[in-house]
Amino acid sequence: MNPTKTPEQKNGSWRDWMQSSSSPLGKKRISVLLLKKNVIPAILGIFVYAFFLNFLLAFQKPLADLLFKFVEFLQIPKVLKLPLLVNPILYKYSAMIIVGYVAFAFFLDLYRFLDRNLFNDLQWEGSRLKLTRRGWLGGESIHWEPNQSGLQILHKSGVLRKLLGLEKIVFFLQAKGAELSVIAESPYFSSRKNGEFLDRLFRS
Repeated sequence: MNPTKTPEQKNGSWRDWMQSSSSPLGKKRISVLLLKKNVIPAILGIFVYAFFLNFLLAFQKPLADLLFKFVEFLQIPKVLKLPLLVNPILYKYSAMIIVGYVAFAFFLDLYRFLDRNLFNDLQWEGSRLKLTRRGWLGGESIHWEPNQSGLQILHKSGVLRKLLGLEKIVFFLQAKGAELSVIAESPYFSSRKNGEFLDRLFRS
């Protein structure tokens, strides 16, 4: 006669089944390897822009005087006989607009420089590469296989670049019937601090 199972045995088997079903069988942990970027060029770019902005603000008054002398040299106020043309406030605001336009144009160049070299991260996610970009409205990510067809990798290196940590990796993709296009560009980095990252890239 077979013995009947006790409730304790049923509960024990239920717990064993729960533990076996909840264990992540067959799942592999994705290894992540981040490119260690060089942030010094981005910081220097900010300081250079701040110095240039101070120079522009200091040049605002001489620019207003220069505009007034130029208009006076052309004898435009005598010809048109407009009191506004001899008003120094007109040239003050004109110089302010010019300085603001130049400062904003250089700010856009600085933002593009920081976007490529400070606000993005290049990393390995398993066997794929991932480039993450962060902006004002959020972030975006690009994934691609390093050994896919049509992909070309350019490593910008050299003695001076290695010494200053200004190396770069550029990824080009040329599809059939299309021109060569850049799909991603790494921030500045030093190969001395990213040996494992480069080994995985050029071995793939």
